[in-house]
Amino acid sequence: LSVRDETGRLECAKLYVLPPAVRRRVLRRALIEAGAPAGSLFARHLEEVDRLITGWRGQRAINLPGRVEAMRQGGRLVIRQS
Repeated sequence: LSVRDETGRLECAKLYVLPPAVRRRVLRRALIEAGAPAGSLFARHLEEVDRLITGWRGQRAINLPGRVEAMRQGGRLVIRQS
């Protein structure tokens, strides 16, 4: 099961149905690929990003270590350098 769309962005609906532990592993990998240092990513960072999927209420972008930001746009999770 791919959780990315044709442009490589993570699809929130597909992430939502994954078991929480699997979803957090996918998120962690995506954050590291975007430039977040693995040693600086803590559970609270993953929980904040996970809430963009499981508790969406129009939150702003989340600033993460390594000048990485995560935001939700149009049903997609966008993770990029800020």
